[in-house]
Amino acid sequence: MSVKSHVYRGIRSSTARLKEARGEFDRPRRAASLDAWLARDWSHAVHLTSLEEFQQIHVCTQNTLYELIVINQGGDVRVRGGRYFPEWTVARLAGCTAGGSFLKRLAINLGLQMEFECDRRRIVTSPVRTIALLQRSQTV
Repeated sequence: MSVKSHVYRGIRSSTARLKEARGEFDRPRRAASLDAWLARDWSHAVHLTSLEEFQQIHVCTQNTLYELIVINQGGDVRVRGGRYFPEWTVARLAGCTAGGSFLKRLAINLGLQMEFECDRRRIVTSPVRTIALLQRSQTV
């Protein structure tokens, strides 16, 4: 029924989580600094504002495959995947974050964590590894 038309693939994460678990906080995480955020390559991203309604997206994070259907360009989506969305659920995709206070609004970026708002809860995924925009097959 659908064919993947665009796929973005990311790089595996480093040992930052292991260092954090050991308590090695001698310097701030690179992604948490404003300079790193501004210097980041934003070309491997999907912006909801550029997608049409009912566009299907498959996002594979470090732990889960999420299926999204865009309801509107304001961030409203239907999402399925993971323990928080076992069934199709209406939610708002706020954007992506590096785990700090910076948020790339209405976008899905490789290496960042998606942030959803659903039932007055904030749900943050593991880091995004791949993004696939699905294209509807056209029958004549």
